[in-house]
Amino acid sequence: MGGIAGWVDFHRNLVPDRNAVLAQLGTLAWRGADGEGIWASPHAVIGHRRRAGVDLPGGRQPMSEGDVALAFDGQIYNYRELREELRGLGHRFRTDGDTEVLLRAYLEWGEECPAHLNGMFAFALWDGRAERLVLARDRFGVKPLYYHPTDTGVIFGSEPKAVLAHPLVDPVVDADGLRELLAFTSTVGRAVVRGMRRVRPGEVVAIDEKGTGERLYWRLAAAPHTDDRGATVRRVRELLEASVTRQLAADVPVGVLLSGGVDSSTVAALAARALRDQGAGRLRTFTVGYMGGQATGPGPMRSAEDAPYAREVAEHIGSEHELIELDARDMTDPVLRRTAVWAQQDMPVAAPQFPASLRALCRRIGERVGVVLAGEQADTVFASFMGMDDPAVVAAETYPWIAATAHHLPPQGLGTGLFSPDVLRELDVPGYCADMYRAELSGVPTLDGEEPGARRMREIYYLHLQGWQEFGCALDDGVSLAGGVELRWPYCDHELVQYLFNVPWEMKTFDGRPKSLLRAAAADLLPASVLQREPSQFPTGRDPAYAPMLKAELARVLADPASPVLPLLDLAAAKALLAGSIEPRRAWRDLTDMEMVLQTNQWLDQHRIRIAL
Repeated sequence: MGGIAGWVDFHRNLVPDRNAVLAQLGTLAWRGADGEGIWASPHAVIGHRRRAGVDLPGGRQPMSEGDVALAFDGQIYNYRELREELRGLGHRFRTDGDTEVLLRAYLEWGEECPAHLNGMFAFALWDGRAERLVLARDRFGVKPLYYHPTDTGVIFGSEPKAVLAHPLVDPVVDADGLRELLAFTSTVGRAVVRGMRRVRPGEVVAIDEKGTGERLYWRLAAAPHTDDRGATVRRVRELLEASVTRQLAADVPVGVLLSGGVDSSTVAALAARALRDQGAGRLRTFTVGYMGGQATGPGPMRSAEDAPYAREVAEHIGSEHELIELDARDMTDPVLRRTAVWAQQDMPVAAPQFPASLRALCRRIGERVGVVLAGEQADTVFASFMGMDDPAVVAAETYPWIAATAHHLPPQGLGTGLFSPDVLRELDVPGYCADMYRAELSGVPTLDGEEPGARRMREIYYLHLQGWQEFGCALDDGVSLAGGVELRWPYCDHELVQYLFNVPWEMKTFDGRPKSLLRAAAADLLPASVLQREPSQFPTGRDPAYAPMLKAELARVLADPASPVLPLLDLAAAKALLAGSIEPRRAWRDLTDMEMVLQTNQWLDQHRIRIAL
């Protein structure tokens, strides 16, 4: 685990200038506090920040073999099996971790090596034999990786901040970048800063002096589903068991984030069984709460407190359980707020209470464990979507999560209520989303002769596995690492997702409720109360000082003529909001509008970004 940064230039000797990459690495310090390394050659410099998870003494990076050097972020879950396979092919290993396995996998299979990997990963590899840079990401984009071509090479890094720290990168955001920023989605391959690209999930990008080649080594495939319901439930259970067991592998203490919902409870139950079978002792589980009782932030109300359900599950599976009670004032902590956008992988978001709450939790449990498994993305993988039962959402000519929340939002989207009408008119964010939606829709794998209703639900499922899934993973990956914990997602296993992609919609919801298959697969693992529990959002603290604090911050931004966000704002609307009171019926909208302005200002200021409209 950790952070990657680097610079390739085919016409320049980079050895005297390798400190530029050290500066890039400095921006990624919280992705890895266990070490820093740099590897330099005349035309390539690669740097790495390490967060140790496996092979604590031997996994330092970058790792090299002759003229091939690797920097790697993530975890290869099948590295032990691959190591044995590679030994059979004649490779000899000097370390016990997954980094060397990945390096030797490249030496054996070249750019085909990612197809052999099961895990969450991003890597940058310089092959000096061919003067070639290879960048790759895991199949669902859990781990991030960005690059920015130059006239004679490329700058790259785990997060935009690492690329923007390089002196050759001009931090300009044009109209398309602002559209992407405000779009409430994540367009595959796109970045916000002009000239910057994001390696797509399941992609290998190869760069040499002749140019850049992009190739998908994996994508979802449509195929007939021939298993009946019973066989499907059994297969889902097998895939979940395998995914959870693989992801428990670590040389640091491991736990599970347990909310008491069916998603995280299933992970915890399977993890507890796997550890018992391995003779590895009791599982540690953690639940977040807020002092004085379960609180909620602005927005949709939670259906019930997590703590009683989580405690019931912990007793049922025999885990060593701990309720982590946060103070709602953590949400107004000035250090956390002033580093929020950095922790969110440089993504200003309109509802930062949720990533802030996860970050505060990770800061606490990081004192106890180094790795946690979580139930994130189960909603996406098991087709529990916002508006899935609403015919208007299903038929909408835009992303379904945008259609499902449109009645809660300003016309131009979440958090845009204080932006200038002229700017919003020029950007036309709804039109941009519709265009991107149509482009992504054209790439959905389908079956010949598929019934229209089934095809439409397949399309909606695919769209969630693209923009919505990566949007959520980016936030969770960034804030958990900033909190000092490596977060793992058993539901993002590509074999599980590929299998479910082809399960008919009526089987996914066979009992008339979301997550029918997950509940059936976990029926013998969990208490009945948890299996029937309604979904509940990640808790956030409700501090009475929150709204006044936002108003005070917004007032300071408006009063400072140097605030970079001012040209984008409707100043009259912002001043009117400050002069009035926060009405309960508008609280969610007003608070998200203020947060988006404040986070956008923080982002523009921290990276010295220029807007070019």
